[in-house]
Amino acid sequence: MGIDAVITAGDGRAARKIFKRNKALLDVAGKPIIRHICEALLSSNEIDRIVVVGPKESFEEAIGDLDVHIVEQKRNLAENGWEGFLQTIPEYRQTGILTEHLIEKYRNKHVLFLSGDIPLLTRQELEEFISKCDMERYDYIAGITLEKTLNLFGPTRGRPGIKMATFHAKDGKFRQNNMHMCKPFVLYDHIDLILKIYEFRYQKELKNIIMVIIEIVKLGPWHIGYTLVLYILLQLSTGFTALGLGLLARISSFPVTRKRLEKAASAMLGARCTTIETTIGGAALDVDNEKDFLTLSIMYKDWIQQIHQADYNYSSR
Repeated sequence: MGIDAVITAGDGRAARKIFKRNKALLDVAGKPIIRHICEALLSSNEIDRIVVVGPKESFEEAIGDLDVHIVEQKRNLAENGWEGFLQTIPEYRQTGILTEHLIEKYRNKHVLFLSGDIPLLTRQELEEFISKCDMERYDYIAGITLEKTLNLFGPTRGRPGIKMATFHAKDGKFRQNNMHMCKPFVLYDHIDLILKIYEFRYQKELKNIIMVIIEIVKLGPWHIGYTLVLYILLQLSTGFTALGLGLLARISSFPVTRKRLEKAASAMLGARCTTIETTIGGAALDVDNEKDFLTLSIMYKDWIQQIHQADYNYSSR
């Protein structure tokens, strides 16, 4: 039996559009990004039901012929993810009613969440991530990719590329790769915090950094003394790196480790959280602005060939 997957691809609150369009509907290599993602999921035996949440009418035109369940988007990411998850529960699909019995019955049900702007997702990377997820031990697992893997997509002499922002920790520089495995009923009590984190996810903007600090302070003394310190050190390390101050960047990132970040996330969400690295990297490249989209469109065929080669190297180990 496979895992249910939910693609949150709405264009409501806090979602950025590209060329005034939903990013999932942008054309890359002759088909919409959302179709690339669905086809990667459908190619895997690890995936059972696929739920896509977004503008239903537009999505039916783009992927209506595929074996996916399309759900009309709600107001924001949290509501989209929640409704997508509920649509993976057979009893809820039949009645549209969520009961205490269903919550108890499916409390430990986990699903795979993906964003709707990752056209370089492949079956191999998807299955690598799933194979490493231990949902007996954890309630929420975030996929990450190391910077050295992401260099595949960076600019080089004579070739355009996308330089993606990364978190700087003692044990490496990494980026969230847009795949998340979680148990929504376990995380439900903290859905408001999850929504706020999403709204402030663009950490290049000073306003969002300040808002994250405010939310951490609201959580109480332990988080001020632990989570806030880790967050500030992450920001300092990233800033020093941008300024070319490598020594200061390494010093400020020294106390920050993945294990400590996972501990802070677990405390914030009241759940057992961890991170899982994928070694291929396509799922980490999302579309955030017009420039990156144009670069992706130009480089897509080259990059997908390189990803398939990386897939082959990984599967040959």
